[in-house]
Amino acid sequence: MTAKKRNRYVYKAVHTNGGYSRNKKSKKIFKIFFYTVFFGGIVYGLYFGINELLGIAYKSDKMTIKDIDIVGAKNITKAEIKELIPFKIGDNILKVKLSETESEIKKLKPELKNIVINRRWQKIKIKLYERVPEAFVMQNGEIRGIDFDDKPFPLRGFMSEMKIPKIVYKSDEERKRLLDFIKRFKFVCDGFLDNILAMRINNTDDIIFVVADNMTIIWGEEMPEHLLDKFKKFRKVYEDTISRYKQIEYINMNLYSSGRIIVKPVAGILAE
Repeated sequence: MTAKKRNRYVYKAVHTNGGYSRNKKSKKIFKIFFYTVFFGGIVYGLYFGINELLGIAYKSDKMTIKDIDIVGAKNITKAEIKELIPFKIGDNILKVKLSETESEIKKLKPELKNIVINRRWQKIKIKLYERVPEAFVMQNGEIRGIDFDDKPFPLRGFMSEMKIPKIVYKSDEERKRLLDFIKRFKFVCDGFLDNILAMRINNTDDIIFVVADNMTIIWGEEMPEHLLDKFKKFRKVYEDTISRYKQIEYINMNLYSSGRIIVKPVAGILAE
């Protein structure tokens, strides 16, 4: 019998090039180092260059404030604002901290709704936005104005003579509710707010107006979705009633949704 041929396998040793691997790794480290130094140099150069430019700008006469322009002042005087700003004519315009100055003045002057300060060429422009009262409130024993932001503020100039209601409230929630009502009522009442002396919420949660001659209007539910229609019916009854009676104790709108309005004139006093 012929002997079976054995398969012969030839094994070859593969030698890795250790020097090539180390060389590749070294190149990678070198690149990282190079780019780190390169970009670090750029950042340092920019930082140093900007500081140098700022230093020159801070010393330049062309960067001084030569004018402070205040616009929008109606009740607050320009002199008041100039006393509060931390810079003056001759100061470097680049050193003015705009946001910090705006925030500080708004804290000191709650009668400002907003203040915007901008840099111009050799000039600072200050734009004032003053608050306008929508009602009067009592705060710390003083009458103050309040707007729809629910921010009480000192009355200035003509404000104390404005024909707006005084809000009487027992809590911040009541004050907010009355302000929200005035905001809606103002746009449907055709100037009737001028007649309202005071506004409050009674013990049964009804909104109450007091108008001229101490007449009381019991408005009842706010009913925002029917506000315009309710006011139109009230206005018709109100005008008819004051034409017939010299003095009225109250007009009660509580039963409006049932189709009834109750009027109580002072007995025996008719219009002349």
